[in-house]
Amino acid sequence: MLHTLNAENPSRAIAYVRVSSQRQVDEGVSIEAQIKRIREYARYKGMEIDDKDIIIEEGVSGGVPIWERPGGRHLRTRLKTGAYPHILTMRLDRMFRLVTDALATVDELADSGISLHVVDMDGEAIDTSTSMGRFFLTIMAALAEMERGLVSERTQIGMNQLKATHKKFTQSIYGWDVEVNGSLKPNWFEQNIIDYMDWQINVNGMSASAVLIDARVPICSRPHPEPLQEMC
Repeated sequence: MLHTLNAENPSRAIAYVRVSSQRQVDEGVSIEAQIKRIREYARYKGMEIDDKDIIIEEGVSGGVPIWERPGGRHLRTRLKTGAYPHILTMRLDRMFRLVTDALATVDELADSGISLHVVDMDGEAIDTSTSMGRFFLTIMAALAEMERGLVSERTQIGMNQLKATHKKFTQSIYGWDVEVNGSLKPNWFEQNIIDYMDWQINVNGMSASAVLIDARVPICSRPHPEPLQEMC
């Protein structure tokens, strides 16, 4: 339970920034870009935010609930001091990917007198100190989760179609060769190695690492073992 009602400094804020991949850096949501936008918003709102009050989370997926991430746990610990009536984050997906996580967390923060400020919500800033702000955050979180679900469904439909027509649907697949038209045909040399490895594990009880060592020579003698190149 958070206990942050009646903070001594009502303008003090803490920030949470997150980046999980190089692609996000390239798309303009790097740590530095997020901090810059958050500081600009804080100055505009007359909030105080120190360097030590910026929590940085790197390499963690937004699909992990906020309080279960290392940075999220640190944020929660800081909030329990009762010193921060405001949390700032650049975009909603920096803190949440799941609607249930967003709603539960915002309710918990509201009960403790803490406002969440999202600096860039499709070009507009919102905060949860008002009923309208909480309403818009709820709607946007639901829409974002729905869009992710639709993208996942479309991707799965495309992959299923490729599988049904025996076409390549991923990167190099050990045990299969790709024809000029994109269809797959068995590579019987590699299929035999797969069968051998399966037999060693499931019949003889060998560990996966032991099987890898045992099969290293035949696998690595393959002229183009792209999927296993790092192991060879």
